[in-house]
Amino acid sequence: MKYRLIAIDVDGTLVDSNQLVAPETQDAIRHAQDRGIQICIATGRSMKETLPVWRQLPLSDPPLPMAVIGGAMVCDPVTQRTLYHRPIDLEVALELDAVLAAAGHSSLAFVDGWRHDADYYFGENGNGEAAMEMWFSKMNVRIRRGASLRSMPDMPAPMRINAVASAQEATSLARELAERFAGRLVIHSLLAPNYGVYVVEAFHPQADKYRAVAYIAQGLRIPTAAIAAIGDDVNDIPMLSQCGLGAT
Repeated sequence: MKYRLIAIDVDGTLVDSNQLVAPETQDAIRHAQDRGIQICIATGRSMKETLPVWRQLPLSDPPLPMAVIGGAMVCDPVTQRTLYHRPIDLEVALELDAVLAAAGHSSLAFVDGWRHDADYYFGENGNGEAAMEMWFSKMNVRIRRGASLRSMPDMPAPMRINAVASAQEATSLARELAERFAGRLVIHSLLAPNYGVYVVEAFHPQADKYRAVAYIAQGLRIPTAAIAAIGDDVNDIPMLSQCGLGAT
């Protein structure tokens, strides 16, 4: 099979610890494109977090959409328009917020900023605020704040909900949430390398990088068997296991 599309994760894969794309990686991207292979990003980051990396890449014009928020969204990096999204059911999201608050954790809900006038809704009802405030200080994002997600009447269905925890807490919390919300949410626990904290993430059960990359490939009339995926973390598993080639 001749691969026609490469989907590349960002953290731990595309960039180094200084958030830079190495010259040899840029050369490899040029070489792939010279052979007719197209390149897209598939990341757990938001679009705003991803754009500084995307701008370092020597991508052919016009550039492909990006799969962001762990595959919950596909965005056009030029217009920043949302092309595809898989939001969490709002009532499920509010139930999760209450469960997290009862366990002593704040909820950070990412929403579709292209459709709404905010990027995040922050339920300040537990620990984790310091790490989240550090992140807010580094990014130009629009934030709505409240005592809980339910307390904000204009809260839309979110793409993802995060809670910050210690390494030990993250493992047990993720396990408990996966059991409680089985079939309604997909739960990940992973290290956020840029901030040195562990994050428990919740998504719609059909939001993953494979589905988002397949959406991009469909627009190019590329079968999934002709996609090569590169990644290194738990949220990469769907695309690594279901694309034509998975590499870590």
